[in-house]
Amino acid sequence: MDVAMRTDWEETAFKKLCLDIAIGKHLINRVHTEMETGDPSRGAAPKTKAIKKNNKWIINGRKSYASMAPALDYVIISALIEETGEVGGFLVPCRLEGVHIEENWDTLGMRGTRSDNLIFENVELDVAALVEFVPPTGKQLPLGWLLHIPACYMGIAIAARNEAVRFASVYKPNSLSGPIQEVPEVRRKVGSIDLQLLTARHFLYSVAERWDKEPEKRGKMEAELAAVKYVATNTAVQVVEEAMRIVGGRSLFSSNPMQRYYRDVQAGIYNPPNDDSTISLLANKAFESINDPTSS
Repeated sequence: MDVAMRTDWEETAFKKLCLDIAIGKHLINRVHTEMETGDPSRGAAPKTKAIKKNNKWIINGRKSYASMAPALDYVIISALIEETGEVGGFLVPCRLEGVHIEENWDTLGMRGTRSDNLIFENVELDVAALVEFVPPTGKQLPLGWLLHIPACYMGIAIAARNEAVRFASVYKPNSLSGPIQEVPEVRRKVGSIDLQLLTARHFLYSVAERWDKEPEKRGKMEAELAAVKYVATNTAVQVVEEAMRIVGGRSLFSSNPMQRYYRDVQAGIYNPPNDDSTISLLANKAFESINDPTSS
């Protein structure tokens, strides 16, 4: 989606990539994060280097959190172009000589994403592999595709909510005449969960709808996109924890889906943008609006 919105891709390269994905069923992912630099949105230049030699690009470096690494056909990676000091985006076929997967994805949650490291050792690319340039921090356009992050974690929270409601409707301890759904505190928890989900979902849907229907305003939606991620992921964590309190100790057993929801939902907090960056962004916009009412 973000590639389609960019203006710096050469049309032939973009068309070929689209055909590979649509007809060849090839998988592609962006991989910018490096352990040494942390969250790319904070502005650190990548340690991955691109050197031009004999009309070829030579790429060396290491990328982290390469989701779907074993299945990917292409990656778009950021690399510092030593000749100019610019940060370029390079389209790299994953089966090229010198591209290696370091299988280090041993995590608490989201184990199925297989977000292993990718290592590039003297990877040789055609000149045309430089498909875009990465703007400096603060000059990047808001990325609507980031809406998939809050959507993912809202889905986990909804699954936990559904399991808690199902459990409450069938579990009947011998101390009660009916299932625990009749207990006032259980009903309060369910009502609280649904209120939180309703609020976060409507926020997510409204921003997604605005992104789709008001493309001319996308350049000013960075704060809204960041806020949706903040609200959705933090709400999801709270909802899963509250749902587990309904299910009780059973939620800790490996055979119970709740323990997986709990592990997976924690990852949302660490997806960019980080919470502190979002709060800072909102504060900056609030004070900017005093001097420039059109900025809000």
